Amino acid sequence: MEHILGKVVQRPCVLDAQLAEEIVEVGRECLPECKVVAGKTLSTNDFYEGQGRLDGAFCDYTEEQKFEFLEKLRAAGVVNIEMESSQFAAMCQNAGVKGAVLCATILDRTKGDQVDTPKHVVAEWQRRPQELAIRFMARRLGTPVFGL
Repeated sequence: MEHILGKVVQRPCVLDAQLAEEIVEVGRECLPECKVVAGKTLSTNDFYEGQGRLDGAFCDYTEEQKFEFLEKLRAAGVVNIEMESSQFAAMCQNAGVKGAVLCATILDRTKGDQVDTPKHVVAEWQRRPQELAIRFMARRLGTPVFGL
C-alpha cells in the first residue's frame, strides 16, 4: 500500500516462484558452504514492532506472544523478516517484470533480537546474496564470472 496524490493505492506484491527456484539452484551449486533455501519473506513497516522485537521503544506484547507469532510465521513457510521486499514485489508486478528477493538471514529470532555477530562475519553474510545475484545473471547471460 502506498500513497499517491493523497490517495491510498494498493498494488499486489507478486514475485516469481520459478525464478526464485532457479536462483536457489544456482546458489546451492555455486555457494555449497551456505544454506540456500526458498521460502516466504514477511515484509513489515518497521524494524521493531512489525518484526515482533522486544527491544524497541514500544512493545505492547509479551515474549510468549512474540514466540507464538514467530511459530505461526514458520508454519506458514516464512524464512525471513525484513522491510523492503513488498515495495520491490509491487514494483515488479506493476511493471510486468519477474522478480525474486535474495536475503541473508543474520539472526535467529527465536534466540534473540540483537545482532551480536562480529561485523566482519555479517559483512561476509551480506556479500553472499550479491555474489549469488551476479552468478545467476552471468549464467542467464552466458558470460563468465571473474573476480569472485
